[in-house]
Amino acid sequence: MFLNSYRAGTGAFNKIVMAGSMGFIIALTMCGCGQEKEKVSTMTIDQEGKISYVIYESFDREYYSVDELSGMAEDEIAEYNSEYISEKITLEGTELVEREKGPMVKMVMTYDSYQDFSNFNQESLFFGTIKEAREQGYNVSTSLVDSKGDRFPDSFLEDHEDQHIVITNDRANIITPYNIEYMSNGAKLKGKKEADVSAITADTVQLLLSK
Repeated sequence: MFLNSYRAGTGAFNKIVMAGSMGFIIALTMCGCGQEKEKVSTMTIDQEGKISYVIYESFDREYYSVDELSGMAEDEIAEYNSEYISEKITLEGTELVEREKGPMVKMVMTYDSYQDFSNFNQESLFFGTIKEAREQGYNVSTSLVDSKGDRFPDSFLEDHEDQHIVITNDRANIITPYNIEYMSNGAKLKGKKEADVSAITADTVQLLLSK
């Protein structure tokens, strides 16, 4: 059920379906697990903190249609945007993706800020400097490691408070605007700016970025 997906850290579909139709029952695949390599949910953060979120979830046509899912998403987004002068969230598109293992639904959403992502999906997400993270009450981990598994020096955080960090409990792949320098144990780099965080066992994911 979507509730299980939410507990696993994939809140966007959960938000839409739980609020829009309690009668729909669906078997979901946790973000990034058992999916084809190119069909993995991915969060992209730009330098201004805007979020693009591409969601892939397993789909059972016996329970509902893509049009119904899209309609629920549009209703939930419209309700959220009604609280603001300008639109904060946009549904860019919803489509069915056929696979040998069964169909998936792809949904693309954009968020004006990480705060909008957090508020809408009821999931934690922060993007900003180390100093800003601490000012907002986040505990920046001292156990982050580089791609070789080495931890940063003890004074690193104090000496680099202007460096950016991503903190979230979402488990989609994350593409960042700057190179990833240190990360939570279990993260796997897929490039200088992309990380697969599905194997992280800690409650939150932290990616410390270079300048």
